[in-house]
Amino acid sequence: MRLSAAGAVAIYRTNKLLNLLLSDRARALFTHVALYLHFCGTDHGRPGLTVGAMKDLCMQLGLCSRGRCEALLVLMRAGGLLAAATDPDRRRRLLIPTEKLLALHRSRWGLHFEAMQGLVPQAADYLAAVRNDPAFTEAFAIALGHRFVTGLRVLDNAPDLEPFAERNAGFVILFSLALSGNASDGFPPAAPVQLSINALAKDFGVSRKHVSSLLREAEARQLLMRSGATNNEVRLLPRGRDALETMFATMFLYLAQCADEALGARTGGAEPSVLTATAV
Repeated sequence: MRLSAAGAVAIYRTNKLLNLLLSDRARALFTHVALYLHFCGTDHGRPGLTVGAMKDLCMQLGLCSRGRCEALLVLMRAGGLLAAATDPDRRRRLLIPTEKLLALHRSRWGLHFEAMQGLVPQAADYLAAVRNDPAFTEAFAIALGHRFVTGLRVLDNAPDLEPFAERNAGFVILFSLALSGNASDGFPPAAPVQLSINALAKDFGVSRKHVSSLLREAEARQLLMRSGATNNEVRLLPRGRDALETMFATMFLYLAQCADEALGARTGGAEPSVLTATAV
């Protein structure tokens, strides 16, 4: 859990373009949906990522409005994450992911697979495949996207964390607090950790008011408690630690199932899943 959280914070800090317009949940899903459409397509049965198909799916999933979707696609093109492509049907505005976007996803997935090696025996195979096999990347993106569009939500098992998902930098602020604990205390830590609202706001490009509001909502849900002589400490309460553990367990299960499916698609057979749907 500690390794995955640290990886998420590091990637957030290098991904300023996507942090501008979307909440944590929408940002995490938006580019996965783009890859899903690119590799399998839903535009009237025709393959490819189009502006129209992306708008439709974002509305269906409740990620963002059609206008915000188009704005983000423009920003992603400007940032070199997407490129325009030609299509025989000139009415279709076809886009393709660039190597920059694919590398970003391979890095993100690889960080989680690396963290999972102590838990899932096949994680080393997942890590090797995502680093070296484009066919695995395609099959894995399709497996992830299929679950997104059919309603899987990692936070279904940890609904108390929804406020963090619906805010900009919500999860990375929570992860950063948890990561600041003493390594000997485990993760998430039970002992108080130091809190600096100024530092969190500066690190993640949000306002002090934004951080304070997020902390107040987390306190109201009994996920954490401010403490210290000047409210300069935070203690993650049992409810908050349990929610984080459940979220990570669900995510690891989800990634392992998708990776098993992708390995099976790559080899032409079904890979046995290490984890089953009853594990969580």
